[in-house]
Amino acid sequence: MALSIHAFAEKVALITDGENPVGRAVALQLALSGAYVIVGFAGSSDENRRALGELQSLGTLANAVEADLSTAGGAQKLVAAVDAAFGRLDLLVNCPQLPAERDFAGVDEEFFEKTLNTQLKSAFFVTQSALYLMRPRPKPKIVNVFSALDTPESFGNCLLAASQAAVRGLTESLAVSLPANFRVNGIAVSAKKGNGANPDADLFREKPGVPADDVARAAMFLLSSEAVGLNGQILKVG
Repeated sequence: MALSIHAFAEKVALITDGENPVGRAVALQLALSGAYVIVGFAGSSDENRRALGELQSLGTLANAVEADLSTAGGAQKLVAAVDAAFGRLDLLVNCPQLPAERDFAGVDEEFFEKTLNTQLKSAFFVTQSALYLMRPRPKPKIVNVFSALDTPESFGNCLLAASQAAVRGLTESLAVSLPANFRVNGIAVSAKKGNGANPDADLFREKPGVPADDVARAAMFLLSSEAVGLNGQILKVG
């Protein structure tokens, strides 16, 4: 499927995490297709500034917002920035970076909370905060990106499995609970072709097997008018 370079003209899109290759790739493809893009960053590191500079150097209308999405307040701050800049939101992509891997015995309460906060809590509260900007739009779309948990290593990581299953469940629940004009779908990224012993820990880092651009193309399809008939669906990539 080839999308027009103007397929997302005048659409306002929020990408929650520009610190990983998937978030950057989605932001870049949307911006090059005419969308106004807002990208969330947890901090103002040199790498983050380079990522934003890459988008802006191509003449795209990209903005960065620094916010800690592991808190409800950070989610509200990110959405408030969208409201201040555009007063509306058409497209939302929740794509948090996966945490480092720990075995079951090594998970303490702090790491447990950090993982659930960056995965489930961020997607939940960004979406909740964004609804007032999305409800008035004719065809608002939400895409959540998570791990497919399709290897023994990834599925055997109990905390990762729980957090990704929760995001998948949130995706499917939102699809039936939000107003009928919404479309909510998910992308499950395979870990089967990753390098190294712990592929899921590196899931959103650029590597052979599941290129960030492939995940971004799947997101672009789900965000486009071509996917208007899809709701509550999970596309597996890789």
